[in-house]
Amino acid sequence: LHSWVTACQQQGIPCNDGFKLEAVLGDPVKIRQWNIWGLPKDDFSTENGIAVDQGRRWPLCIDPQGLANKWIRNMEKEAGLLVIKLTDGNYLRTLENALQFGKPVLLENVMETLDASLDPLLRKQTFK
Repeated sequence: LHSWVTACQQQGIPCNDGFKLEAVLGDPVKIRQWNIWGLPKDDFSTENGIAVDQGRRWPLCIDPQGLANKWIRNMEKEAGLLVIKLTDGNYLRTLENALQFGKPVLLENVMETLDASLDPLLRKQTFK
């Protein structure tokens, strides 16, 4: 990062050597609420929270300690979060209803491969 900043300064490009994603894309009020909902207060977790919040794609959280799971559950509780696993017998029906009614869904215990029936949803190829 230091060499990048130096190169930019040599070219006359305005830049700041103290870059923080939180300062550029973060909303302090929203980040504080995330911390209340269980997101750890370290910079790495905050940057990942910003990526989840600002991203255009569905986030994949590798979460061995369960911190992201707890945060998402608390954050989306009021919106009627539906939690499903690929091993549930009716997960496709639950997912379809969630899409139809605009409910958030948390898909847990995802392994290396996903069911092919999820491909159109992950590619955002849905139709009304």
